[in-house]
Amino acid sequence: MFPNHVLRATLWFVCLSAMLANLVVIVGRIKAKIPAMRNVFATEVNTKQNAFLVSLAIADFFMGVYLFSIGVADAKFGEDYFLSAYGWRNGIGCKIIGSIGFVSNVASVLSLTFVSIERFFTISFPFSGIRFGTKVTIGICVLIWIVSVVMAVTPIILSVFVQGLFGLSDVCLGLPFVTVPETTGNDVNVEVDFYGRVASVIKNDSNDLQWLYSQIVYIYFTSTCVLIITVCYVAMFISIIRFRADSGRRKNKDEIKTALKMSIIVGTDMICWLPVIVVGILSKTGVKISTDMYAWLAIFVMPINSAFNPFIYTIPTMKKRKKNEPSFIAGQRNLQVNETGEESA
Repeated sequence: MFPNHVLRATLWFVCLSAMLANLVVIVGRIKAKIPAMRNVFATEVNTKQNAFLVSLAIADFFMGVYLFSIGVADAKFGEDYFLSAYGWRNGIGCKIIGSIGFVSNVASVLSLTFVSIERFFTISFPFSGIRFGTKVTIGICVLIWIVSVVMAVTPIILSVFVQGLFGLSDVCLGLPFVTVPETTGNDVNVEVDFYGRVASVIKNDSNDLQWLYSQIVYIYFTSTCVLIITVCYVAMFISIIRFRADSGRRKNKDEIKTALKMSIIVGTDMICWLPVIVVGILSKTGVKISTDMYAWLAIFVMPINSAFNPFIYTIPTMKKRKKNEPSFIAGQRNLQVNETGEESA
């Protein structure tokens, strides 16, 4: 499946990073509720915040599981993959693995979106009383997973009528673009794998159900979520700047630190999703996508946020904080305001 050894090594690096780091987050946040573990993880026992971040960590852990499964398949088929490509793409194994990756992507971006919205109201409107209650937060987390599973199962149901979404690529992900095909007719193409070997003959019609569904999820749905996340963090940063200006405070290292952390938060989301969105739009307009680009987008660019998120959200908070010291915790995307009205980073 992956003759490129660099790509194969990258897959296993991202896979192990996502699985191990997110496992630490999940176990750490659960054990943080136990008094004996609080000094180890030094995290706020905040049910609302923990619910979203545990949801995110679980979603990102599943991305590691997805990559692990693809890595195992690659080891199994080896250089003879092209002989089994059609059976692999249309088999139950590809559907299951694709569903795991799909659920992970949807649940992760939804969790990030709601974390951003919750932080936006807390920071930009601290006295408005607009907050997610504990029950509402847990309900949202449950809804995120229900929606994610339903969205992943839908392509499998559609596969009864048309070629399945997860069979559109060797990695069973169903991204909304096809790698440079050889035209054999007006609406039929020879679909090649990552490195030019014939994988199967498929109908390439942008109006087919599986293509439309892929475009809706990976272009329109994801674009909307990324836009919401970006707007929320830009608004939060503006609120911080305005507060500092109103209070007559000068720029200092803490402010620069806060800006840098927010930039990292938004930047990693952009690195993960923007290339997929842009390439998907280009593919929709008829631009041919190289097999190498598809491979790197599917195996490295899109999953990389699953490995980054634990280091942005939770792992930095494992360092013990001083008692009652207000702080901006990048790992939790949480800016607290002390009684004197100063933010601390």
